[in-house]
This record gives sequence, C-alpha cells and structure tokens, in this order.
Amino acid sequence: MAEESASAEPSQQSAATGSEILHVPKAVFIENVAAFLEGRTADEAIKELNDNYQNYKLIEQELQQSKLRLIAKIPEIQKALTAVEMLINKQQEGQEVVLDFGLSEQIFAKAKVKDVSSVGLWLGADVMLEYPLEEAKELLTTNLKNAKENLKTNSKELDIMKDFSTTTEVSIARIYNFDVTRKRTSKEGKGGG
Repeated sequence: MAEESASAEPSQQSAATGSEILHVPKAVFIENVAAFLEGRTADEAIKELNDNYQNYKLIEQELQQSKLRLIAKIPEIQKALTAVEMLINKQQEGQEVVLDFGLSEQIFAKAKVKDVSSVGLWLGADVMLEYPLEEAKELLTTNLKNAKENLKTNSKELDIMKDFSTTTEVSIARIYNFDVTRKRTSKEGKGGG
C-alpha cells in the first residue's frame, strides 16, 4: 500500500449564491436618506448599519480564510491524484514502483514495490483509509472538482460581501452627512429668526 497525504473527504458544494447562502441581510443603497430616517434618529440608523457592516466584515474574513484553505488544498489533491495515476500506469505496465519512505525527519529509504493495487489516503483527524487505485483516483478527481467549484463559489461570495461592506460604508456616510446638514440648517433657522 502506498501512502498519499491528501484529504479524501468529499468537499461540500454550495449551489446558491448571494445573501441567501450567506444568511445576511442584503446591503441596499439608501437613495432617499430622509425617508430612510423616518421614525428613527440618525444615530439609531447608523448603529443598525454599523452592526450589519461588522457582520459583513466578519463573514468576509471567514470567507477569506476559507479561500486560503482551498487554495492550499487544491495542489495537495492534484499532487495525490498525479501519484495515484502514476501508480495505475505502473500497475498496468507491470512495472515496479520505487518509493522513498521517510524513516525519520531527514532519513529516507528506497523500496521497490511490485503489484501496487491500493493506496492509503488521509481522511483527516489522523485517519487514513486504504482504497483500490481506481477508487482512489475517482475520489480524488471528485474532490479536486469540488474544491475548484467551492473556490469559485467562495470568490463570488467574497465579492458579494465586499460589495455589501462598501455599500454600507457609503450609506453610513450619507446618513451622517445628512444629519450634520440637517442639524446645521436647524441651528441656522433658529439663530436667524
């Protein structure tokens, strides 16, 4: 049995996009600030938008970390898939496989293996499972496809969250500016009369 250090867990795939998958309220550009503020103060509205903004930033950070994990995972899966494909080719040609085994940190030993029919894949949490070569290839191919699709979905969701954050920042600024102008106009009206 040859060992490959790649996750063999099937990756989760996201089908929906936008705020429905992220479970956050959509950031809406506030065109009419006066209408938006009806029945509440500017401070209340800014606090509400600030809460949303902080949620958007938190989700954005989580998505960024997830993206980095996926970016690191894809080459690992590809490397494991390439190794399994090489083992399949050697098996079909009836050739021996020469493997380097790590005995300790800096010490390796070579081994010739004939008739390799299975491979061990790491499932995670210090668990390895042995798979027949074709089954391992199929699993790794599926995982690679899912990881790439998840990366695309993640990138779309990250873009959405960045848009939500920007829209909310603009809305907060518009409300603040509107409130400053309203207070200034109110003071001028009282002071001038």
